[in-house]
Amino acid sequence: MSNLKKQNIQESFFLDTLLDVIYSQKLKDIIIYKGNNSLAYKNIIISTANSNTQMNGVVKKIMDILKDKSNLNVEGKDSTWLLIEAKEVLIHIFTNESRKF
Repeated sequence: MSNLKKQNIQESFFLDTLLDVIYSQKLKDIIIYKGNNSLAYKNIIISTANSNTQMNGVVKKIMDILKDKSNLNVEGKDSTWLLIEAKEVLIHIFTNESRKF
């Protein structure tokens, strides 16, 4: 198996794992944008949470599955908009009010 094909399979598995966390935490209005080679992120996920507690639960679950925490950056804890950078995936989680704005 070529390195490129192996890398694509690993990236797909990582994205699927992140989406499993998002769906298991009952986030809603989920949109997934596929990036291209010119973008810094291969995938961008936008979703809505009912509360800060729910948003922080997603962060905790993602931290639990990531073995290498150096690939994780979280901005906006305890706010109405949470940004998670996990490897080449960018995740935006909004509260209902913030997403409408």
